[in-house]
Amino acid sequence: MSIHEPPSSYMLRKMSEVTVPDHVSWFPQTIGWKIVAILLFVFAIYYIAKSTKKWWENRYRREASSLLNLLSSSVNNPSLSYEIFEVMKAVLTHINAKNATLFKDDFLIALDSYSPNSVCDFNGELGQQWIRSLMQQQYALSEQQLNELMSLCQQWLTSHVVPTLEQTGGTHAV
Repeated sequence: MSIHEPPSSYMLRKMSEVTVPDHVSWFPQTIGWKIVAILLFVFAIYYIAKSTKKWWENRYRREASSLLNLLSSSVNNPSLSYEIFEVMKAVLTHINAKNATLFKDDFLIALDSYSPNSVCDFNGELGQQWIRSLMQQQYALSEQQLNELMSLCQQWLTSHVVPTLEQTGGTHAV
C-alpha cells in the first residue's frame, strides 16, 4: 500500500484542503426553542388524541350509514321499512339506553329531539306513514317514500347532536 501524497504539480502546490464544517444539530440549542418544541409536541399529541376520540365515538354513525347504504340497494325488499327502523332504533339505543322501549310517536319525537334546529322532521307525515307501515302491511311505503325516508335517515345520522355528560347531568350512555 502506498501513502497518499498531495499532487506535486506546480499549479496545485499552494492549494490547501477544504475543511468540512461541523455537523448541524436538529435539536434546538436554546431554552426558548426547546420550550416551543415541547409545546408543539404536546399540542400535536393532544390534537391526535382528541381526533382519535371523536373518530371512535362516531363509529356508530359510520356503521349505521353504511348499513343504510347497503339497504338502499334493495328498495324492492318488502321488509325494508322495518330494517330501516331497526337501524335507527339501534342508533337511538346506542345514544341512550332509555330509548330502547320507544315506539310510535315517542320514537319519532326522540329522533327529532336529537336533531339540531329541527333539521330532520320525523314526526311529520312521512314518519307517521312509516310507523303505520310497520304495524300494518297494507300501508306499505312506496318506493319514492322509502327513498325519502332513507335520505332523511342519512341526513339525521350526519347531523344529529348527542348531548354531553354536562348537558344531561351525567346520564348519557355513550
